[in-house]
Order: sequence, then C-alpha cells, then structure tokens
Amino acid sequence: METAQLYQSLTFLAYATGIIVVLVGVMLVKVLIDLSKLTRNLNETTDILRTELAPTLKNVNKSVEIISGFIIKTDETVNKAKEWISKSPLNILSKMGSMTGSVAKGIFSGLCLAFKIFAKKK
Repeated sequence: METAQLYQSLTFLAYATGIIVVLVGVMLVKVLIDLSKLTRNLNETTDILRTELAPTLKNVNKSVEIISGFIIKTDETVNKAKEWISKSPLNILSKMGSMTGSVAKGIFSGLCLAFKIFAKKK
C-alpha cells in the first residue's frame, strides 16, 4: 500500500513539475516577444530622433555662428567707442566730474562732523 501511495505522489510531482516547466517556458517566450517588440520600438525611436535632430542641430549651429559674428562685431565697435571716448574731451569731463564728486563728499562729511562737534558741546 505504501508503494502505491509513493507512486501516486511521484506521479503527481512529475505532472506538477511538467506543468510548472511549461508555464515558465510560456512566460519566458512571452518575455522574449515583448523584448523584441521593445527593441524594435527603440530602434524606430532612435531613427526618428536621428532624422529630426540632424536638421535641428544644423540650424542651431548656424544660429550660433550668426550670434558669434554679432558678438565679435559688437566687441569691435565697443572697443572703438572706448578708444574714441578715451581720446575725446568727454573723458576729461568725466574725470573732473568724479574729482568734484569726491571733493563735494569731503566737504559734506566735514560739515557733518563740525555740526556733531558743536551739537555735543551744548
């Protein structure tokens, strides 16, 4: 009687193992199919990006070249303007303005100090 039960349990174990192996195989096949679809989609996406980004990058490069040209011309113009201003009478007037400003500040601070001194003595 024990051998019959042993055979039945071994038969059940064999069937259960077979069913599990088949299920795992089916799931593995499904995963492989999904992975192949994913790789195809990724390949299509990279192709689309490649075709769309190439013209965009060319446009960006042209824009950068144009902007750098503007910057170079602007730098040259600003440097010429600085040279012109440094040689013109406006430079002398601006230096005199800064000197008179510092003199005015000195006079104002002196007056404030004198007022404080006289205000303390009273």
